[in-house]
Formats: sequence, structure tokens, C-alpha cells
Amino acid sequence: MATSSQVHEPVIAPAPAPSPALPPKSKLRKFGAAVKLVISRSIFWAYERGSWQYDVIVVAILAFIFLSPRIWFNDRPTLQLTDIRYLQGIIEVARANHEVRYLVDPRLVGSQKPEDAIPMILKEHIHRPFIVKSIDTVRDRHQVILSYTITVEE
Repeated sequence: MATSSQVHEPVIAPAPAPSPALPPKSKLRKFGAAVKLVISRSIFWAYERGSWQYDVIVVAILAFIFLSPRIWFNDRPTLQLTDIRYLQGIIEVARANHEVRYLVDPRLVGSQKPEDAIPMILKEHIHRPFIVKSIDTVRDRHQVILSYTITVEE
């Protein structure tokens, strides 16, 4: 008697759909740790002198110093009236459009009238044509003249 054999096809499970390529979590953790290490070493300046990382930080600092706009740093020195007591001369305080404001030491004026003496004093300092628009006297609480504020149109 002949035996019959049946051929059974093996059942193969379908392949799962491909997922987007994401690195394993361990690689992400290593990358995050490396980034934190670079940032902390850069902030705390932990690179050896002469290494390329050190040079990159120095170049970044120099680029910031020389390429940042001046307007970011409103660092014009403020003039205190007490400074005028020790400086004898003319100090430019402000400049807007064609108007310039100066502080003039009262010792330069002396005993002359300010309206007569100040234009002559400014001619020596400015060296170009100007028109004196106003002369204001700056006094302290004891009415001592500290300076004259002159507004000039150039």
C-alpha cells in the first residue's frame, strides 16, 4: 500500500512595517551626555591651552568683542558735576542732529560776562562756524556756579 504524503506549506508571519529610523535610547543618552560635557567644559573653560577647542572659544570671544554693534552697549560715561570741579575745560555732553551741548568750566569765564566770554572760549575749541543758542548756569544748593551748559548749533 502506498502511503501518501501531504505537503504542508509552512506559515510565515508577515514582516512588521518598517519604523522610522530612530537611534536606540542608549545612543541618545550618550549623545546628550557628550553635548552636556562640551557645554560645561566651554562655560568653565576646562580645555587645555593650545587645543583646538580652546582656540575656538577664544575666536568666538574675539568675534563677539569686535563684531558686536556698538549700540548694544550704551556705555558712554556719565559726567558727574563733581568731576567738573577737578577738570578745567570744555566737555561735550550731547550731540543731536546739528545741536551740540557743552559744559564749560566757570574758571575759564572768570569775571567776564558769560555771554561775552563763552563764544570766544568755544571758538578756540570748536574750530568751525557755530551759533550759540542758549547758555544755562548750573549751580549747587549754595548757589555756587558749577558750570555753564551751552547749546550750540553747528
